[in-house]
Amino acid sequence: MNEQPRVAVATVVTGEAAEKLDYTFTSFARCCRLPLYAFVLGTKLPEQRLPEIEYQLVAPTGQFSHLLREVYFRRLELIDELPVDLVLVVDAYDVLCLQTLPPFSELLSGAALAGGPEHPASRYILGQGYTSSFLNGGVMFWDVRASKQIREEIVARGRSRFRSVVDDQHCLNEVVFTRYYDRVRILPCQFNYRCFLAPKGMRGWPTVEHLDGVMIYHNGTCIQMAKELTSIKAKASLAPLPQDERPLNSTEQLWRRLRTRFSRHIVR
Repeated sequence: MNEQPRVAVATVVTGEAAEKLDYTFTSFARCCRLPLYAFVLGTKLPEQRLPEIEYQLVAPTGQFSHLLREVYFRRLELIDELPVDLVLVVDAYDVLCLQTLPPFSELLSGAALAGGPEHPASRYILGQGYTSSFLNGGVMFWDVRASKQIREEIVARGRSRFRSVVDDQHCLNEVVFTRYYDRVRILPCQFNYRCFLAPKGMRGWPTVEHLDGVMIYHNGTCIQMAKELTSIKAKASLAPLPQDERPLNSTEQLWRRLRTRFSRHIVR
């Protein structure tokens, strides 16, 4: 009989953020009862240590020019120290679990890593040149053993040159979509939902009225609003389209097409 894979959720945190892991990180224990691991990059563990989290103090290396940049890159290598087979790595302060997640083995489905695209996801990258599925690094599922070489290449690329504080995503996407595109699974946006929640919004980003159907919400601006929602449906509702009483003639079709074309459907 095959043994079930060992799974966990992990994050890397530093400074004051280590004291606030109950803001979003512990939601994965409440919703899914998953073991939680927090690597604290610094010289001491936080004063507030939560019982559902296993903490591990890690000394900074100073190899990444900026401490936050080291957080983003080292979380890809520190998961090798965990007693798990599959791990979800999340940002520590703005990723909220809303519903019980499917088994990680189902989400990975044999892939070395799985994640959701960033918004916007159509971007130029070094190497392959372009991807339509630029991954957001704040919510990533990893098969620890199968992804080891991939993660090592991403971290090595980050150590080699500073481009920005948050260029871990660039390194991740450059390596994955140039060399390992056949080992990644692209997940639906419900597993890394980046939309703003009305009435808040930002130009060029989508804004929605509800979080029904969302598994993992990831938008720091609207986290408190999301936490205050009294109920979230397992799946969003889909109303039927109004029924045409008869086939439309060419003029009616034209007006219908124009109305559809200029309705809200592309995020600008």
